[in-house]
Amino acid sequence: SRDLVVGLAGEPYFLLASKEGGSIEKYALRAECTHLGCLAPYRPEVAKFVCPCHGSEYDKQGKVLRGPAPRNLELASVEVLEDGRIKLSEWTGQDFRDAASDAV
Repeated sequence: SRDLVVGLAGEPYFLLASKEGGSIEKYALRAECTHLGCLAPYRPEVAKFVCPCHGSEYDKQGKVLRGPAPRNLELASVEVLEDGRIKLSEWTGQDFRDAASDAV
């Protein structure tokens, strides 16, 4: 599941369900295409985030698969607080998606 939420500076982000069921990933994806900023919703029938404006495509982790988008979807860190609220903060680590493609 992917839920659209208001994140950093009021920007739209997707919270992503973890494979472990009942939890969420430790990262969120900014929902705006890196080409011109259109919302890029997730399309389950093709298992991708797809920008309806110019056709950019991203995989389930927000890695750009097809342009004209020049970069992956932006990341934010996700923390579940003790009271169950979810906190998004600026991503400060290395982009794990780039590291994965370097290893191939």
